[in-house]
Amino acid sequence: MRKVINSLKQLELELEPFREGYLFRGQVKHYPDESGNTNIPTSFSRHGCIPPIMFKWTHYAKAMIRAFSGANYFDIDFEISQAILQHYGWRSFYVDLTKSPQIAAWFASNVFEEKKSIHMCEDLDENPVWLVHKTAKYTESSSTGHIYVIDLLALSTLGIKVHDLTLLQGDEGKLRFHAQQACLVGNLDHNLPYETIAAHFEVPAKILREFYQDSGISELSDVFPHKNEDFILSSLLNLPWESVPVDSPIPAFKRGLELPDYEAKLVKHLPPNIALYSDFWLSDNRGEEDNPFKNIIFYKMSQFVYYANTNERFELDRVTELLQSEGEFVIELDSLIKVIENHDVYEYEKGIHVRMDDDGYIWVSGLVIEHPCNVVSGVGVNQGWCYKVEGVNWNSVKHPQLCPCNNDLRHQLHFSMLRHLNESLETDNFKIENPLCYRDKDCSVR
Repeated sequence: MRKVINSLKQLELELEPFREGYLFRGQVKHYPDESGNTNIPTSFSRHGCIPPIMFKWTHYAKAMIRAFSGANYFDIDFEISQAILQHYGWRSFYVDLTKSPQIAAWFASNVFEEKKSIHMCEDLDENPVWLVHKTAKYTESSSTGHIYVIDLLALSTLGIKVHDLTLLQGDEGKLRFHAQQACLVGNLDHNLPYETIAAHFEVPAKILREFYQDSGISELSDVFPHKNEDFILSSLLNLPWESVPVDSPIPAFKRGLELPDYEAKLVKHLPPNIALYSDFWLSDNRGEEDNPFKNIIFYKMSQFVYYANTNERFELDRVTELLQSEGEFVIELDSLIKVIENHDVYEYEKGIHVRMDDDGYIWVSGLVIEHPCNVVSGVGVNQGWCYKVEGVNWNSVKHPQLCPCNNDLRHQLHFSMLRHLNESLETDNFKIENPLCYRDKDCSVR
Protein backbone atom coordinates (compact mmCIF):
# COMPACT_ATOMS: atom_id res chain seq x y z
CA MET A 1 0.00 0.00 0.00
CA ARG A 2 2.88 2.37 0.72
CA LYS A 3 3.85 4.57 -2.23
CA VAL A 4 7.04 6.64 -2.31
CA ILE A 5 6.60 10.18 -3.65
CA ASN A 6 9.45 11.91 -5.49
CA SER A 7 8.03 15.30 -6.50
CA LEU A 8 5.44 17.88 -5.52
CA LYS A 9 3.57 17.26 -8.76
CA GLN A 10 3.38 13.54 -8.05
CA LEU A 11 2.05 14.18 -4.53
CA GLU A 12 -0.66 16.47 -5.87
CA LEU A 13 -1.67 13.92 -8.50
CA GLU A 14 -1.78 11.06 -6.00
CA LEU A 15 -3.99 13.06 -3.61
CA GLU A 16 -6.38 14.21 -6.34
CA PRO A 17 -8.70 11.13 -6.14
CA PHE A 18 -9.16 11.71 -2.40
CA ARG A 19 -10.76 15.16 -2.49
CA GLU A 20 -14.17 13.90 -1.29
CA GLY A 21 -15.01 11.21 1.25
CA TYR A 22 -11.61 11.00 2.90
CA LEU A 23 -9.67 12.32 5.89
CA PHE A 24 -5.93 12.57 6.41
CA ARG A 25 -3.26 12.05 9.04
CA GLY A 26 0.41 13.01 8.99
CA GLN A 27 3.24 11.41 11.00
CA VAL A 28 6.99 11.82 10.86
CA LYS A 29 7.40 8.08 11.47
CA HIS A 30 5.55 4.96 10.34
CA TYR A 31 4.62 2.43 13.03
CA PRO A 32 3.58 -1.07 11.90
CA ASP A 33 2.00 -3.63 14.22
CA GLU A 34 3.23 -7.21 14.70
CA SER A 35 1.54 -8.24 11.44
CA GLY A 36 3.11 -5.40 9.49
CA ASN A 37 -0.12 -3.40 9.22
CA THR A 38 -0.19 0.34 9.88
CA ASN A 39 -0.70 0.97 13.59
CA ILE A 40 -2.35 4.29 14.56
CA PRO A 41 -3.28 3.99 18.27
CA THR A 42 -5.29 6.28 20.54
CA SER A 43 -3.32 8.32 23.06
CA PHE A 44 -4.96 6.42 25.95
CA SER A 45 -3.75 3.10 24.55
CA ARG A 46 -0.22 4.56 24.47
CA HIS A 47 -0.17 6.29 27.85
CA GLY A 48 -3.14 5.00 29.87
CA CYS A 49 -5.95 6.83 31.68
CA ILE A 50 -5.65 8.60 35.04
CA PRO A 51 -9.28 9.14 36.18
CA PRO A 52 -8.81 12.13 38.56
CA ILE A 53 -6.89 14.08 35.91
CA MET A 54 -9.36 12.94 33.25
CA PHE A 55 -12.30 14.34 35.26
CA LYS A 56 -10.49 17.65 35.79
CA TRP A 57 -9.60 18.02 32.11
CA THR A 58 -13.14 17.07 31.11
CA HIS A 59 -14.72 19.64 33.44
CA TYR A 60 -12.63 22.53 32.17
CA ALA A 61 -13.10 21.40 28.58
CA LYS A 62 -16.88 21.41 28.97
CA ALA A 63 -16.85 24.71 30.89
CA MET A 64 -14.86 26.38 28.10
CA ILE A 65 -17.07 24.97 25.36
CA ARG A 66 -20.08 26.27 27.27
CA ALA A 67 -18.45 29.68 27.67
CA PHE A 68 -17.80 30.28 23.98
CA SER A 69 -20.67 28.33 22.39
CA GLY A 70 -23.52 28.74 24.89
CA ALA A 71 -24.11 24.97 25.02
CA ASN A 72 -25.56 23.38 28.14
CA TYR A 73 -22.68 21.96 30.19
CA PHE A 74 -24.47 18.69 30.96
CA ASP A 75 -25.60 18.25 27.34
CA ILE A 76 -22.13 18.60 25.80
CA ASP A 77 -21.20 15.40 24.01
CA PHE A 78 -18.41 13.31 25.45
CA GLU A 79 -16.71 13.49 22.05
CA ILE A 80 -16.59 17.29 22.06
CA SER A 81 -14.96 17.49 25.48
CA GLN A 82 -12.49 14.83 24.32
CA ALA A 83 -11.55 17.17 21.49
CA ILE A 84 -10.13 19.63 24.01
CA LEU A 85 -8.21 16.88 25.78
CA GLN A 86 -6.80 15.55 22.52
CA HIS A 87 -5.76 18.86 20.99
CA TYR A 88 -4.51 20.80 24.00
CA GLY A 89 -2.32 18.27 25.72
CA TRP A 90 -4.03 15.35 27.44
CA ARG A 91 -5.28 12.00 26.14
CA SER A 92 -8.45 10.53 24.68
CA PHE A 93 -10.09 7.40 23.33
CA TYR A 94 -10.00 8.91 19.84
CA VAL A 95 -7.62 9.31 16.92
CA ASP A 96 -7.32 12.80 15.51
CA LEU A 97 -7.48 13.31 11.75
CA THR A 98 -7.82 16.36 9.52
CA LYS A 99 -9.89 17.35 6.53
CA SER A 100 -6.81 19.07 5.08
CA PRO A 101 -3.99 17.14 3.36
CA GLN A 102 -1.83 20.26 3.83
CA ILE A 103 -2.25 20.06 7.62
CA ALA A 104 -1.37 16.36 7.45
CA ALA A 105 1.74 17.31 5.46
CA TRP A 106 2.73 19.79 8.16
CA PHE A 107 2.55 17.13 10.89
CA ALA A 108 4.41 14.68 8.64
CA SER A 109 7.36 17.04 8.26
CA ASN A 110 7.69 18.65 11.70
CA VAL A 111 9.04 16.77 14.71
CA PHE A 112 7.42 17.30 18.11
CA GLU A 113 9.77 17.82 21.07
CA GLU A 114 8.75 18.18 24.70
CA LYS A 115 10.77 18.63 27.88
CA LYS A 116 10.55 19.94 31.40
CA SER A 117 12.03 23.38 31.99
CA ILE A 118 12.32 25.27 35.25
CA HIS A 119 12.12 29.05 35.53
CA MET A 120 13.14 30.92 38.66
CA CYS A 121 10.74 33.82 39.22
CA GLU A 122 9.71 36.17 42.01
CA ASP A 123 6.26 36.13 43.62
CA LEU A 124 4.37 39.23 44.79
CA ASP A 125 6.57 39.43 47.88
CA GLU A 126 9.67 39.24 45.67
CA ASN A 127 10.59 35.83 47.08
CA PRO A 128 12.02 33.25 44.67
CA VAL A 129 9.86 30.43 43.32
CA TRP A 130 10.41 27.69 40.76
CA LEU A 131 7.89 27.29 37.95
CA VAL A 132 8.04 23.89 36.23
CA HIS A 133 6.94 24.15 32.59
CA LYS A 134 6.26 21.44 30.05
CA THR A 135 7.82 23.28 27.11
CA ALA A 136 7.18 22.08 23.58
CA LYS A 137 8.27 22.90 20.07
CA TYR A 138 8.23 21.56 16.52
CA THR A 139 11.39 21.41 14.42
CA GLU A 140 11.58 20.75 10.70
CA SER A 141 12.32 17.15 9.77
CA SER A 142 15.12 16.39 7.32
CA SER A 143 13.97 12.88 6.38
CA THR A 144 10.73 11.48 4.97
CA GLY A 145 7.24 11.78 6.42
CA HIS A 146 4.03 9.81 6.05
CA ILE A 147 0.55 10.86 4.94
CA TYR A 148 -2.30 8.41 5.52
CA VAL A 149 -5.63 8.68 3.69
CA ILE A 150 -8.60 7.44 5.73
CA ASP A 151 -11.77 6.24 3.99
CA LEU A 152 -14.96 7.69 5.52
CA LEU A 153 -17.10 4.93 4.00
CA ALA A 154 -14.90 2.25 5.58
CA LEU A 155 -15.21 3.98 8.96
CA SER A 156 -18.99 4.09 8.59
CA THR A 157 -19.16 0.42 7.57
CA LEU A 158 -17.29 -0.52 10.75
CA GLY A 159 -19.61 1.64 12.86
CA ILE A 160 -16.87 4.12 13.77
CA LYS A 161 -18.11 7.66 14.22
CA VAL A 162 -16.44 10.77 12.83
CA HIS A 163 -16.79 14.00 14.79
CA ASP A 164 -16.16 17.14 12.75
CA LEU A 165 -14.72 19.70 15.17
CA THR A 166 -14.86 22.53 12.63
CA LEU A 167 -18.65 22.58 13.17
CA LEU A 168 -18.14 23.69 16.78
CA GLN A 169 -18.46 27.44 16.37
CA GLY A 170 -18.26 30.42 18.70
CA ASP A 171 -17.17 34.04 18.77
CA GLU A 172 -13.90 33.56 20.63
CA GLY A 173 -11.24 33.90 17.95
CA LYS A 174 -9.32 31.05 16.36
CA LEU A 175 -9.31 27.70 18.15
CA ARG A 176 -6.65 25.06 17.64
CA PHE A 177 -8.95 22.42 16.19
CA HIS A 178 -10.36 24.98 13.75
CA ALA A 179 -6.86 25.89 12.54
CA GLN A 180 -6.08 22.19 12.09
CA GLN A 181 -9.44 21.43 10.39
CA ALA A 182 -9.65 18.59 12.87
CA CYS A 183 -11.92 15.58 13.15
CA LEU A 184 -11.98 12.93 15.86
CA VAL A 185 -12.57 9.28 15.03
CA GLY A 186 -13.88 6.89 17.65
CA ASN A 187 -14.12 6.11 20.35
CA LEU A 188 -11.75 3.23 19.85
CA ASP A 189 -10.56 0.47 22.14
CA HIS A 190 -6.97 0.60 20.94
CA ASN A 191 -6.18 1.79 17.42
CA LEU A 192 -7.62 2.81 14.08
CA PRO A 193 -8.54 -0.34 12.07
CA TYR A 194 -5.94 -0.72 9.33
CA GLU A 195 -8.62 -1.56 6.74
CA THR A 196 -9.87 2.06 6.92
CA ILE A 197 -6.56 3.31 5.48
CA ALA A 198 -7.07 3.83 1.74
CA ALA A 199 -3.54 5.03 0.94
CA HIS A 200 -0.15 5.64 2.52
CA PHE A 201 2.37 8.03 0.99
CA GLU A 202 6.00 8.31 2.05
CA VAL A 203 7.21 11.78 1.11
CA PRO A 204 10.51 13.65 1.55
CA ALA A 205 10.13 16.46 4.08
CA LYS A 206 11.21 19.07 1.53
CA ILE A 207 8.28 18.16 -0.75
CA LEU A 208 5.86 18.14 2.19
CA ARG A 209 6.96 21.66 3.12
CA GLU A 210 6.46 22.92 -0.41
CA PHE A 211 3.00 21.36 -0.40
CA TYR A 212 1.74 23.00 2.79
CA GLN A 213 3.51 26.32 2.24
CA ASP A 214 1.71 26.68 -1.11
CA SER A 215 -1.55 26.73 0.90
CA GLY A 216 -0.36 29.62 3.11
CA ILE A 217 0.90 27.66 6.13
CA SER A 218 4.23 29.16 7.11
CA GLU A 219 4.29 29.71 10.89
CA LEU A 220 3.67 27.51 13.93
CA SER A 221 0.79 29.85 14.80
CA ASP A 222 -0.96 28.85 11.56
CA VAL A 223 -1.43 25.40 13.10
CA PHE A 224 -1.26 26.27 16.81
CA PRO A 225 -2.81 29.75 17.22
CA HIS A 226 -1.36 32.04 19.89
CA LYS A 227 -3.07 32.28 23.27
CA ASN A 228 -4.23 35.82 22.47
CA GLU A 229 -6.25 34.32 19.58
CA ASP A 230 -7.27 31.02 21.18
CA PHE A 231 -9.70 31.44 24.08
CA ILE A 232 -9.39 27.81 25.18
CA LEU A 233 -5.59 27.88 25.29
CA SER A 234 -5.61 31.18 27.17
CA SER A 235 -8.09 29.82 29.73
CA LEU A 236 -6.06 26.66 30.28
CA LEU A 237 -2.88 28.67 30.79
CA ASN A 238 -4.66 30.87 33.35
CA LEU A 239 -5.64 28.01 35.67
CA PRO A 240 -3.96 28.05 39.12
CA TRP A 241 -0.52 26.56 39.54
CA GLU A 242 -0.15 23.88 42.23
CA SER A 243 2.79 23.18 44.53
CA VAL A 244 5.27 20.41 43.81
CA PRO A 245 7.05 18.66 46.69
CA VAL A 246 10.77 19.41 46.40
CA ASP A 247 13.76 19.11 48.69
CA SER A 248 14.54 22.80 48.50
CA PRO A 249 13.89 25.94 50.55
CA ILE A 250 12.51 27.51 47.36
CA PRO A 251 8.92 26.40 46.63
CA ALA A 252 8.13 24.87 43.25
CA PHE A 253 4.88 24.89 41.26
CA LYS A 254 3.47 23.19 38.17
CA ARG A 255 0.36 24.00 36.17
CA GLY A 256 -2.90 22.69 37.61
CA LEU A 257 -3.40 21.05 34.23
CA GLU A 258 -0.07 20.38 32.59
CA LEU A 259 -0.09 21.02 28.86
CA PRO A 260 2.60 21.51 26.23
CA ASP A 261 3.49 25.20 26.21
CA TYR A 262 4.74 26.51 22.87
CA GLU A 263 5.10 30.07 24.17
CA ALA A 264 6.78 29.55 27.57
CA LYS A 265 8.90 32.57 28.46
CA LEU A 266 10.77 33.56 31.58
CA VAL A 267 8.78 36.09 33.61
CA LYS A 268 10.99 37.48 36.36
CA HIS A 269 8.27 39.20 38.41
CA LEU A 270 5.06 37.19 38.41
CA PRO A 271 1.86 39.21 37.89
CA PRO A 272 -1.04 38.78 40.34
CA ASN A 273 -3.19 36.90 37.82
CA ILE A 274 -0.83 33.89 38.06
CA ALA A 275 -2.10 32.04 41.14
CA LEU A 276 0.41 29.89 43.05
CA TYR A 277 -1.55 27.53 45.30
CA SER A 278 0.46 26.27 48.29
CA ASP A 279 -1.79 23.55 49.74
CA PHE A 280 -3.27 25.71 52.47
CA TRP A 281 -6.41 24.82 54.46
CA LEU A 282 -8.74 27.51 55.73
CA SER A 283 -9.92 25.01 58.32
CA ASP A 284 -6.40 24.93 59.79
CA ASN A 285 -6.02 28.73 59.88
CA ARG A 286 -9.22 30.23 61.27
CA GLY A 287 -7.51 33.26 62.75
CA GLU A 288 -9.14 35.68 65.16
CA GLU A 289 -12.29 35.23 67.23
CA ASP A 290 -14.31 37.39 64.82
CA ASN A 291 -13.63 34.96 61.94
CA PRO A 292 -17.11 33.89 60.73
CA PHE A 293 -15.79 30.37 60.13
CA LYS A 294 -14.31 30.07 63.63
CA ASN A 295 -16.81 27.57 65.03
CA ILE A 296 -18.12 25.89 61.86
CA ILE A 297 -17.48 22.23 61.07
CA PHE A 298 -15.25 21.76 58.02
CA TYR A 299 -15.09 18.67 55.81
CA LYS A 300 -11.84 18.41 53.88
CA MET A 301 -12.40 16.69 50.54
CA SER A 302 -10.53 16.08 47.29
CA GLN A 303 -11.06 18.38 44.31
CA PHE A 304 -12.34 15.22 42.59
CA VAL A 305 -15.75 15.78 44.25
CA TYR A 306 -16.10 19.00 42.23
CA TYR A 307 -15.00 17.60 38.88
CA ALA A 308 -16.93 14.29 39.12
CA ASN A 309 -20.25 16.13 38.95
CA THR A 310 -23.83 15.35 37.96
CA ASN A 311 -27.16 17.08 37.41
CA GLU A 312 -29.17 13.95 38.22
CA ARG A 313 -31.12 13.69 41.48
CA PHE A 314 -29.39 12.05 44.42
CA GLU A 315 -30.22 11.33 48.04
CA LEU A 316 -29.14 13.73 50.77
CA ASP A 317 -30.51 12.04 53.88
CA ARG A 318 -27.18 12.03 55.74
CA VAL A 319 -26.42 15.63 54.81
CA THR A 320 -29.90 16.67 55.96
CA GLU A 321 -29.30 15.01 59.35
CA LEU A 322 -25.96 16.81 59.62
CA LEU A 323 -27.50 20.17 58.79
CA GLN A 324 -30.39 19.73 61.21
CA SER A 325 -27.87 18.93 63.93
CA GLU A 326 -25.21 21.58 63.23
CA GLY A 327 -27.06 24.33 61.33
CA GLU A 328 -24.18 24.93 58.90
CA PHE A 329 -20.95 23.42 57.62
CA VAL A 330 -18.24 23.91 54.98
CA ILE A 331 -16.82 21.54 52.38
CA GLU A 332 -13.25 22.64 51.71
CA LEU A 333 -11.39 21.29 48.69
CA ASP A 334 -7.67 20.62 48.41
CA SER A 335 -7.30 22.96 45.43
CA LEU A 336 -8.49 26.20 43.87
CA ILE A 337 -11.30 26.11 41.30
CA LYS A 338 -11.40 28.64 38.48
CA VAL A 339 -14.86 29.70 37.29
CA ILE A 340 -14.22 30.26 33.58
CA GLU A 341 -16.80 33.01 33.09
CA ASN A 342 -15.64 34.96 36.15
CA HIS A 343 -13.69 37.98 34.90
CA ASP A 344 -12.23 38.74 38.33
CA VAL A 345 -8.76 37.36 37.65
CA TYR A 346 -7.91 36.98 41.36
CA GLU A 347 -11.08 35.14 42.45
CA TYR A 348 -11.31 31.38 42.86
CA GLU A 349 -13.50 28.90 44.69
CA LYS A 350 -12.36 26.38 47.30
CA GLY A 351 -15.57 24.60 48.24
CA ILE A 352 -19.04 25.44 49.53
CA HIS A 353 -20.72 26.83 52.63
CA VAL A 354 -24.09 25.28 53.52
CA ARG A 355 -26.51 26.62 56.14
CA MET A 356 -30.14 26.28 57.19
CA ASP A 357 -31.92 29.54 58.03
CA ASP A 358 -34.64 30.11 60.63
CA ASP A 359 -37.36 29.47 58.04
CA GLY A 360 -36.00 26.04 57.14
CA TYR A 361 -34.49 27.16 53.83
CA ILE A 362 -31.10 25.68 52.96
CA TRP A 363 -28.53 27.93 51.32
CA VAL A 364 -25.62 26.51 49.31
CA SER A 365 -22.96 29.12 48.50
CA GLY A 366 -19.49 29.10 47.03
CA LEU A 367 -16.48 29.41 49.34
CA VAL A 368 -14.63 32.22 47.57
CA ILE A 369 -10.91 33.01 47.78
CA GLU A 370 -9.14 36.13 46.56
CA HIS A 371 -5.70 34.85 45.63
CA PRO A 372 -3.41 37.23 43.69
CA CYS A 373 -0.27 35.22 42.89
CA ASN A 374 0.94 33.68 46.18
CA VAL A 375 -1.18 35.81 48.53
CA VAL A 376 -4.52 34.89 50.09
CA SER A 377 -6.00 38.37 50.34
CA GLY A 378 -9.62 37.55 51.14
CA VAL A 379 -12.06 34.78 52.03
CA GLY A 380 -15.84 34.78 51.97
CA VAL A 381 -18.98 33.24 50.53
CA ASN A 382 -21.05 34.39 47.58
CA GLN A 383 -24.82 34.54 47.36
CA GLY A 384 -26.11 31.06 46.85
CA TRP A 385 -29.07 29.06 45.73
CA CYS A 386 -31.92 28.09 48.02
CA TYR A 387 -33.37 24.62 48.67
CA LYS A 388 -36.08 22.86 50.67
CA VAL A 389 -35.94 19.31 52.01
CA GLU A 390 -38.34 16.95 50.24
CA GLY A 391 -37.97 13.45 51.68
CA VAL A 392 -34.42 12.28 51.00
CA ASN A 393 -33.90 14.96 48.33
CA TRP A 394 -33.59 18.73 48.22
CA ASN A 395 -35.52 20.82 45.72
CA SER A 396 -34.38 24.25 44.57
CA VAL A 397 -36.85 27.03 45.31
CA LYS A 398 -37.29 30.63 44.22
CA HIS A 399 -36.31 33.25 46.76
CA PRO A 400 -35.79 37.03 46.55
CA GLN A 401 -32.23 36.67 47.89
CA LEU A 402 -31.01 34.20 45.27
CA CYS A 403 -27.64 34.93 43.67
CA PRO A 404 -28.18 37.25 40.66
CA CYS A 405 -25.08 36.07 38.76
CA ASN A 406 -27.08 34.39 35.97
CA ASN A 407 -24.57 31.50 35.94
CA ASP A 408 -26.66 28.44 36.75
CA LEU A 409 -23.75 26.07 36.23
CA ARG A 410 -21.75 27.60 39.06
CA HIS A 411 -24.51 26.75 41.52
CA GLN A 412 -25.30 23.35 40.01
CA LEU A 413 -21.69 22.32 40.57
CA HIS A 414 -21.83 23.58 44.16
CA PHE A 415 -24.88 21.42 44.79
CA SER A 416 -23.34 18.37 43.09
CA MET A 417 -20.56 18.24 45.70
CA LEU A 418 -23.14 17.30 48.31
CA ARG A 419 -23.60 13.92 46.63
CA HIS A 420 -20.03 12.97 47.51
CA LEU A 421 -20.41 14.30 51.04
CA ASN A 422 -23.55 12.21 51.55
CA GLU A 423 -21.77 9.09 50.27
CA SER A 424 -18.76 9.67 52.53
CA LEU A 425 -21.01 10.19 55.55
CA GLU A 426 -22.92 7.04 54.61
CA THR A 427 -19.74 4.94 54.38
CA ASP A 428 -18.05 6.53 57.42
CA ASN A 429 -15.20 7.69 55.21
CA PHE A 430 -14.14 10.66 57.34
CA LYS A 431 -11.27 10.82 59.78
CA ILE A 432 -11.59 13.22 62.72
CA GLU A 433 -8.73 15.74 62.82
CA ASN A 434 -10.32 17.80 65.60
CA PRO A 435 -13.89 18.46 66.83
CA LEU A 436 -14.43 21.02 64.04
CA CYS A 437 -12.55 19.34 61.21
CA TYR A 438 -13.03 16.05 59.37
CA ARG A 439 -10.91 14.79 56.49
CA ASP A 440 -12.21 12.42 53.83
CA LYS A 441 -9.94 9.39 53.64
CA ASP A 442 -9.75 9.87 49.86
CA CYS A 443 -8.28 13.34 50.39
CA SER A 444 -4.50 13.17 50.67
CA VAL A 445 -2.68 15.04 53.41
CA ARG A 446 -0.30 17.61 51.91
